[in-house]
Amino acid sequence: MSRKILITAIVLFVAVIVNAQPPGGQFDRAEMVRMQTEQMVTDLGLNDEQAEKVGALNKKYSEKMGELFQQSAGDREKMRENMQKLREDKDEELKEVLTPEQFKKHQEIEAKRMEEFRQRGGQGNRPGGERGGQRGGQRGNAR
Repeated sequence: MSRKILITAIVLFVAVIVNAQPPGGQFDRAEMVRMQTEQMVTDLGLNDEQAEKVGALNKKYSEKMGELFQQSAGDREKMRENMQKLREDKDEELKEVLTPEQFKKHQEIEAKRMEEFRQRGGQGNRPGGERGGQRGGQRGNAR
């Protein structure tokens, strides 16, 4: 009986691990945009019209960010500068959608998020700077 429980537990554990990470460590850009938009709706109290416009902006800039990563060819400084420009462009468009209070709160949330990112040494979204889902199927802190 205990052997059946152990086998069942192992099977469930493996199923959870397999479903937790996309194949090849790649992320789903559409899912990321959806989650980002939902978070902004919650954090900023967006109405339906704002949510639709913010979703479109998130999608637009997600695509631009993807192009930027492909074009940078490992030049971190160039990528950093271009990413900053994209953030500034997106903020200009967000100002047209959000109220001044919502935009201020958005900037505060983004500043906090960036500070946490810097404190982790720019490593992923996990505590301790652990990176997951890197290209090439690498896991953990391996480079």
